[in-house]
Amino acid sequence: MKIRSTFLIFVNLLIFRQSPLIGQNESWQEAQKQGNATLNLHWYISNPFIYKNQKGEPEGLEVEILESFQSYVKNNYNVKLELNWIENESFNNIIDRISSNAKPNSLGVSAFSITEKRRKSVDFTEPYLSDVAVLVSSKGTPIVRTLGEINKMMANMTAVTIKGTTYEQFLLDLKKQLNLDFEILYIESDKNILEEISKADDRFGFIDLPIYLMLIKRGGTLTRQNFFTIKGNGYGFIAPQHSDWIEIFNEFLTDPKTSVKLANITSKYMGPELYNFIDGLYGQDNLGASILTKEKEIQLEQLRNANLLIEKEKNTRITYIIIAIVTTILLAIIITLFYREQKIAKLLSRKNKQIEQQQQSIQNKNEQLSNRNLQLTNLNEEKNNLVKILAHDLRSPINQIKGLLDILKLSNRNFKEDDIKIIHQTQDSAERLNQMISKILDFDALEGDRMKVIFEEIEVKELLDSVEKELEVTAKKKNISITYKAKENIILNSDHLFLTQILENIIVNAIKFSDPGRKIYVDAKSNKDQVIFSVQDQGPGLTEKDKSMIFKKFQKLSAQPTAGEHSTGLGLSIVKKYVDLLNGKVWVESEEGKGSTFFVALPKK
Repeated sequence: MKIRSTFLIFVNLLIFRQSPLIGQNESWQEAQKQGNATLNLHWYISNPFIYKNQKGEPEGLEVEILESFQSYVKNNYNVKLELNWIENESFNNIIDRISSNAKPNSLGVSAFSITEKRRKSVDFTEPYLSDVAVLVSSKGTPIVRTLGEINKMMANMTAVTIKGTTYEQFLLDLKKQLNLDFEILYIESDKNILEEISKADDRFGFIDLPIYLMLIKRGGTLTRQNFFTIKGNGYGFIAPQHSDWIEIFNEFLTDPKTSVKLANITSKYMGPELYNFIDGLYGQDNLGASILTKEKEIQLEQLRNANLLIEKEKNTRITYIIIAIVTTILLAIIITLFYREQKIAKLLSRKNKQIEQQQQSIQNKNEQLSNRNLQLTNLNEEKNNLVKILAHDLRSPINQIKGLLDILKLSNRNFKEDDIKIIHQTQDSAERLNQMISKILDFDALEGDRMKVIFEEIEVKELLDSVEKELEVTAKKKNISITYKAKENIILNSDHLFLTQILENIIVNAIKFSDPGRKIYVDAKSNKDQVIFSVQDQGPGLTEKDKSMIFKKFQKLSAQPTAGEHSTGLGLSIVKKYVDLLNGKVWVESEEGKGSTFFVALPKK
């Protein structure tokens, strides 16, 4: 027993100590201290004030007002406010929950009209929108003006309303005050009272003025009974009595910036024109006349729109007639063109046959040309084979001539000067003939794609040194000075033999076309991922025509060798072939009378 008593005392103490923590964020005063709070928002569908969107989330005019309030307390008091939306079963259910709720952070949200009866159980915020209700009856119902007409009209009619709303209370008050007897049809809050009234010709009910005017603006034809217009105290949100959240909410509603936001939010759902009208009603004495005037304005606007629509339809009909006439004319033109096209088609058919015959004739001639080309190709191959055989066969006797001349010079040293000159000339001629044969064979190998590229690491300085030694004697014969320039450590990956022959061919060409005593400059530079070789001479230069032909085989240029040297016309064409094999580029820059500079750009790797 003692253990049980001790346990109960401990639980009571625990609850007592924790109860302030549970409610610490329920009041506005505590929310300011803690910097955060939660508002429990009890709501029931009342379109367009609050309703469910396609995702099942609350949406509408009052939702946007509360979201604006959420931003207000964050910006002005640095309080992070969470909105907890709780859907209820009915309007009365919301009022019962709020009135019996001890927690101050509960609000009722569903377009609650401010009434003295409701003030006895809950507190209201300041109104955010004027509250005017009108009595609407089915289409074609006569407008009543006397008590007798009222009794006659409503005797066989059914009232439509939503339970727990001021609409219901207005009907009950009307029934009691005028001693009327009529049935009341209750519908769910997510349904539209005006739509239910429109379904039959014997129904009536109270509805908010903005909703009725929105119906009229959309072209609705229900009848408003002018004398049954009730001006309320406005729409507001409800809270438990003595909740300090009312104070901050009223501060929010009376803020000038909020007034602008409320105007924008309300205009979004009912249009700026209707909002401005509703907002100004409270300052007018004759409420019925003001509403009637607005109805007439809307109806006149509808009439203007209808006239515009009729005019538009009239213009559309005229347009269709014009289109039909134009279509008929176009159809006649098309038929005329069709018959004309038929004639043209026949003419084209004849022309096509003639063209086909011509094409056949051209095809036959092409076949003849192809056969002749094949014959010429075979003859060319036979010629190339004959040249190769002759070149190979000529090398042996030429080498024998050179050898015999060398033996002759060694065996007898008492030759006369003229004899020695003849021997040298003979040796030079044999050497030139040998070089011609070598170039013919090299070019033939290049043409036949029988040359294999062997890539290896080449040090440019060493390469130029070997070329310099190789061509030293040739340059001295014409008293030509060759300057070789290359920075140390320039290395590229290429074919050593091909690169040597490229440089020797270009330099020999420069020697051949330079006057004795001139200078030649050979340079090599590294440029990013390539090495650029240049050979500059002081020769006669090249014409534009020479530059266009210089890398083609068997071309004779306007400039001639300066010492009567022989030229086969193959040297630079071989250079071009070698450079292409090495994935490089070769070009020349020259002006007539100012010498030439040949460039060879090769990739480093």
